[in-house]
Amino acid sequence: MAKVKNPILFSTHFGLKPGTLEAAGLVDPFLNVDTQLFIDPALLEKSSNDLIRGEGLAAFRKHFDDFLRLLTISEREGDAAWRAAERLLDLSEPPDNGLGYGGSRRSGSSRPDEIRDSIMRTSKEIVTLGSKDPEMLSLMGFFEENVGPDTISDFTTRAIATQLAKITEKFCHEHGVPTSDNQGENEFSLPYFKLEDGKEKYVVLVPSDIVRELPIANDPSEIYAAVSYNQKIRDRVNAFLGDGARHSAADRKAAMRKTALESAELFDLFLKTVKNFAKAYDPNDDLLGYHKLKEVLTSDISAFKVSKKFDLAAGPEKIAELVHETIATFKHHVEKGNLWEALWADGKPKKERASQLIYFAIADCFCKANNVDISPEANMGGGPIDFKFSVGYEARVLVEMKRSNGSVRHGYEKQLEFYKEAAKTFHGIFVVIDYGDLGSKLATIQQIRAERLAAGEKASDIVVIDATPKASASKRS
Repeated sequence: MAKVKNPILFSTHFGLKPGTLEAAGLVDPFLNVDTQLFIDPALLEKSSNDLIRGEGLAAFRKHFDDFLRLLTISEREGDAAWRAAERLLDLSEPPDNGLGYGGSRRSGSSRPDEIRDSIMRTSKEIVTLGSKDPEMLSLMGFFEENVGPDTISDFTTRAIATQLAKITEKFCHEHGVPTSDNQGENEFSLPYFKLEDGKEKYVVLVPSDIVRELPIANDPSEIYAAVSYNQKIRDRVNAFLGDGARHSAADRKAAMRKTALESAELFDLFLKTVKNFAKAYDPNDDLLGYHKLKEVLTSDISAFKVSKKFDLAAGPEKIAELVHETIATFKHHVEKGNLWEALWADGKPKKERASQLIYFAIADCFCKANNVDISPEANMGGGPIDFKFSVGYEARVLVEMKRSNGSVRHGYEKQLEFYKEAAKTFHGIFVVIDYGDLGSKLATIQQIRAERLAAGEKASDIVVIDATPKASASKRS
């Protein structure tokens, strides 16, 4: 997974006031790590940005209309029309938009030929049915298991690259952000930053109302919810499911696929229904904790300063003391402040990533506020996040964070130990975010820890953070 240290916001790097990008309806990206949001082509026609809703949508449709037209006339894989369609389905790295599952340098890579071929075969199957809507490409994450959100977001970015560049250039000129056209080699003058190796990386900004935590095509549960509102599709899906026992998510997905691919009429209705249901990432719900992460990183770090001194040269035990202090700071803000509110949305716990990202931001600010020459390093890929604090090569401490309704025992007994072994360290801290449903899980992992200690083995520490809803601070005082 991609490792991240010292995330740098676009707004911070270019000296913009907090909220400037948001006020312009744009995502404030990190320059050195991708934000776990993705462009969803199903949102283009809903955008409040006139350029995206007009030129951008038209560019997307034109590009993939040409793609489908070539597939329509192709008689077999590998013929001239098929190869021309291949060239239009460019899955290489698009202009840098700061989104997706990238790493500390945010570099992308070309998608394997197999993914491109699978998209083309499914598209060919759909056009053979008689459907010619170019926006069918927005559903490829649903029809093809290996088409991830990055793929959909990237080919959409490439199709609307000109419009994103226009939006970026206009914003930068209006707000005094320095730009360059690379001595006339680029069509537009864009902002840029230098990578660690000294190379310059150009950036395009993205309207916030065309991004989601996952494109709807990569979330079968949302697609099922969407098509359930349409009686014709719902009845057909139920017919494929049949009567009897409760149906699994895989059963429902298979039935939806059969329905969508039964005829051109049903496919077009399916596509329209799903697009109507798609919604942009809501900063008020902030399910990933992305906006809270930015808020903490741009806050006054003096709030994280403590009087204690940390002698990190004394070994990993002292690093562990420091890490415990970062966790205690996070715990204090959740249990004694109002930070618990950032871990809930609509009365339900947010995704695990939200608490992990917020902790990451607090730990980073804590180290900076106390002038400690160590910072959290996070594995920030598409899966669970784990954290490493280190000084030099030998002294490492790992932190693993789990929600109380998750696999707490497996996380403590197996997962953290696997990470420790991979990192070649004995020191681990297991943090459980308790949303009120921890139950007997705590006693279980405490027993595992006690048995390991009794056997003379190393055992990871356990910290529980009470994230249940609290009364306001004024009412608690």
